[in-house]
Amino acid sequence: MSALRLPAGAPGRLLALLYPRRCPFCDALLGPDAREGALCPACAAEEQRLAHQPPRLPATEHAFYALSSASAAYYYTGAVRRTILLCKRGAHPWYARELADRMAVRLWGAQPAARPGERPQAALPTGIPLYHCIVPVPPHQAWPGMPGLPLLLARRLGAVLGVPVVQALRTRRSAAQKQLGRAGRMQNAKNAYACRPGTDLSGKRVLLVDDIITTGATASACALALLQAGASDVTAAAIAAVEELPRQQRITTEKHT
Repeated sequence: MSALRLPAGAPGRLLALLYPRRCPFCDALLGPDAREGALCPACAAEEQRLAHQPPRLPATEHAFYALSSASAAYYYTGAVRRTILLCKRGAHPWYARELADRMAVRLWGAQPAARPGERPQAALPTGIPLYHCIVPVPPHQAWPGMPGLPLLLARRLGAVLGVPVVQALRTRRSAAQKQLGRAGRMQNAKNAYACRPGTDLSGKRVLLVDDIITTGATASACALALLQAGASDVTAAAIAAVEELPRQQRITTEKHT
């Protein structure tokens, strides 16, 4: 008897029926009218308003070193901030998939998924890979049973971009970043990360993935550790950046939560 062959895309559609996807910004079930396979129609305008355009982060707003560049899909405010916090605190980790898909679309120009539950199609050039591996930033505070939001993002981005994920970094004991000011964050982060013993990234171009970029201290410190392990280039990407929302993207009724 010959093996049963499913039509292309059937596994994704089957999983979507068994585990319906939800809008990461309002938790509404995503139906046939979902925007780009990841958003409900009611949230599409707000998602666009909070988009970081262009995605590349300006050095004037952050203190980067050891990084070739850094980018973010959104500004860390409003619905984006609420969604990230829900993911980080373990309440809605499944939002990470849609957030990673939006990163792929906004940061690398991937073709959006046609339906909820399906995967965006990367629009990367063939031949030389854009990155040799994706490395997630390790969380300082791990929630029980949770792999951490950067790792969830990295796994999904790895599947979309066709790049392997390597958990190369580990944390050293240090104070929590959120308790410190800009100068304190930079100093605290410098020696807070190191590569795991035996890590060899010789000549590799690395994509460093985090959920939020604030001052750039964490991303830069991680990049330095990766360069010390032999990486030739480190680029950082995050869901959101902590920057002031441009005047033209603000609304007078917005509440900063």
